[in-house]
Amino acid sequence: MRRVHFQAGLLLGTLACAAAAAAAGTEPAALPAPARLAALAFPGWSDSAPGRVQTVQVPPGAGTGWGSGAVRVVVEPKLVLRDGERLTLVAGLVPAGEDGRPAAAQLTPMALASYQFERTRDGWRIGARQGIFAWRGFAGTATLHAVALPDRRQGLGVEYGSCWDGYCGTWLALYEVGGGGVRREPAVELALSGTNLDGAGDCARRLQPLVKPRAAEPSARVDGTEHDCYDIDGSWTIEPAGELQVHYQGAISRADTRLSPPVAIDQRHVLRYGSGKYRAVSGFNPVPPI
Repeated sequence: MRRVHFQAGLLLGTLACAAAAAAAGTEPAALPAPARLAALAFPGWSDSAPGRVQTVQVPPGAGTGWGSGAVRVVVEPKLVLRDGERLTLVAGLVPAGEDGRPAAAQLTPMALASYQFERTRDGWRIGARQGIFAWRGFAGTATLHAVALPDRRQGLGVEYGSCWDGYCGTWLALYEVGGGGVRREPAVELALSGTNLDGAGDCARRLQPLVKPRAAEPSARVDGTEHDCYDIDGSWTIEPAGELQVHYQGAISRADTRLSPPVAIDQRHVLRYGSGKYRAVSGFNPVPPI
């Protein structure tokens, strides 16, 4: 499965804002390292295999591979985000095995937790513990990004993906940070990419010549049922005006047109932010559900 890369446009926008702030003499101080704040949020935490193992309270209904109540987890500090005068540490938690290493099945999500810090004369101190606010990812993994939302709001982007029997997908969820934590309801969640090129034995043939043929994986099968064939990748950016743009490229062959050439995918899905949500204003998401 091809990996969806975080877009350089967002980074350039962030750098431009930092440059403007510096020119005005208002450049914010450098953020402390995530590991430094993790040691304040979790007494005894250290950046070592045994030091990352902690016990946290997990609410019921967490999903596959998670228990509830007091659960031993591996804590990995991910990001430090600035929210006005406060800082938010976002940590990824994964169930810990008896050996202290991450123990996650394919369907086990990563728990995302946040902790808020305030500055004092002696440095940063923890001000509030939001704890677990979301479950995202597979096999206990997800990739996190700091993103800039409209009106100087701070955001958090979470990308994750997996494969099942030759069907692969990646997804994106964006969260707003503020008010002492991360909003539990995502501003948007959508599919970024999808392919079943190795999931059905005839898809490699049906998507030619738009998709380069390759040998089918052992899991590929021909079951006699009608199905779509697709291989679609998406890349996303948040534009300076705050719009979320997802550029989809690839090919699809619908079940009812399987005897015709595949259709090329090259389109943009544009969503606009308002009242805590991103809503579509043009285009659509062409990735079929998995």
